[in-house]
Amino acid sequence: MAAKFKVGISGLRMGESWAQAVMNNPDCELSAVYDAFYKENTSINYRFFENSGAAIVDSYAALLADKPDIVIVASPDHFHAEQSIQAMEAGCDVICEKPLTPTVAQCRELIAAVQRTGRKFMTGQVCRFAPGFALAKALVEEGRIGRIACIETEYAHNYGLGSEGFQAWRKSAAVGRENVLGGGCHAMDLLRWLAGEPESVYAVGNHLLMPDWATTDSCYAVLKFASGAIGKLFASCGTNAPYTMRTVIHGTEGTIVCDNTSDHISLCEKKLQKIAGTMAFARIPVGIKSHNVANELTDFVARLKDGAPIATDVFEGSRTVALGEAILTSIRTGLPEKPATF
Repeated sequence: MAAKFKVGISGLRMGESWAQAVMNNPDCELSAVYDAFYKENTSINYRFFENSGAAIVDSYAALLADKPDIVIVASPDHFHAEQSIQAMEAGCDVICEKPLTPTVAQCRELIAAVQRTGRKFMTGQVCRFAPGFALAKALVEEGRIGRIACIETEYAHNYGLGSEGFQAWRKSAAVGRENVLGGGCHAMDLLRWLAGEPESVYAVGNHLLMPDWATTDSCYAVLKFASGAIGKLFASCGTNAPYTMRTVIHGTEGTIVCDNTSDHISLCEKKLQKIAGTMAFARIPVGIKSHNVANELTDFVARLKDGAPIATDVFEGSRTVALGEAILTSIRTGLPEKPATF
């Protein structure tokens, strides 16, 4: 059997699920892990990491000195660019959690580093690996609902229920995390993946659901896509309701309703109307894996082996950040914006 890929992980609160995926992957071994606040952050699963067999190192430099083949950057958003670049310059391939970075400017730095080092790079856009969304994408590509005309999705979450992060970094004015992008990037990436690139976006936002948090907590955005489709996005980190990413795709030949927390998606096809004698949805069962990092890792390892392009590469991650930045700019200016291109 060929040698396994040595994997290092930075950021052990979010990195726990990645560590479990590494330990369950026959092609990988968990070599070293690091968290800048390992001793202070009591939300880290200490027992898990102490029993993992991995070295728990006290600096990011020590993690890289272990010479991992793959580094998974699961630290807070504002560390993504710096840690990913350092890992690539140390000769490692990288998986970086979403959002890729907080700004388009940092995305450009990452793109330059990928091109300079030639390393493989994956953006952790996990919604593309959720069974419900993956099936919806396959049905769209098969032409089952024709050409997409209208699409809407939402990222509705409540960060006040334990999602502030260590030292409340997501809430902090000093960090200034834009939560509409930080969480809403899931919905933004999903729209792009299903409907293609948006040409323009107009957005409005407010700060009423989480007024003690530093940034805009909710927004609506209307998008026009290069394909001619139109779309609507709702993103909020303060909704007083269960988490949802309900997505509706209206095509010229049918409609799909899907999300990442249900055991089915719904499909209505125009061609079946005459046979059935009515307009109705069919339920198609799917697995429930809303954060399917195991399949992300499997896909990345497969691409390391076969050399094929990575679907969620640094450019894909950057285009999603560009959409988020355009939405935030539109909220501030009150004008339509064009996302940056790469």
